[in-house]
Amino acid sequence: MILEKIVLEKEREIENLKRRGKSLKERLGMEGLTLIAEIKRASPAKGLISSNFQPEHQLEEYINAGADAVSILTDEKFFQGSKELFRKLRGKTDLPLLRKDFIIEPVQVYESLFLGADVILLIASILEEGKLRDLYNLAHGLGLEVIVEVHTLEDLKKAMKTSAEIIGINNRNLHDFSIDLKTTERILQELEKQKLRRNYYIIAESGIKEREDIDYLKGLGVDGVLIGETLMRAGDPGKKIKELGIK
Repeated sequence: MILEKIVLEKEREIENLKRRGKSLKERLGMEGLTLIAEIKRASPAKGLISSNFQPEHQLEEYINAGADAVSILTDEKFFQGSKELFRKLRGKTDLPLLRKDFIIEPVQVYESLFLGADVILLIASILEEGKLRDLYNLAHGLGLEVIVEVHTLEDLKKAMKTSAEIIGINNRNLHDFSIDLKTTERILQELEKQKLRRNYYIIAESGIKEREDIDYLKGLGVDGVLIGETLMRAGDPGKKIKELGIK
């Protein structure tokens, strides 16, 4: 009897462990454009983005400006991110947190859970179809939400063979780092053509700098935007969010 009680208690603890904080998917389902504001210090394409890097202040600015979720880079070598920073910021907000990294193996999915992530990113272009599906299913089974990131129609085909509910369209070409906002339009047109647009929440990523960009993406009907560099370079990120017309 004692052993059975212990096992039952462990099952309850595991369910609580798998239950994450607030849902990004729920935010995307609300009226208006969902903002995922990103915290990152550097990138391979632009080098050092924030020389006066104050992540806690940046997070506070995002919260005060009404961001719906926050993306935090954890890649150390190329983006100067930090897992320790992610864990630290987790304790300072109950907003959905996206762990932004190059996840290619199951151990990273488990790691994301223990870091306190609510959402992870899976990049279709760096994962074979089977691996993408397996990592997605693992994350979902652990109670994590997943953004499946695509850049090309080939990536989209992979994403559609998973149980993905959230698709992130990266307007940055990961091979040459060029930016083209029309990438979002092309992907959406393909989904409309296949009459599958309603099956997914769509997030536009990268290259969003001005209010005109937001207006363009709103016109396409995206559900959310992920903005990093523009907000990290802004002297007043809260003011910049208002200038962009998101909140």
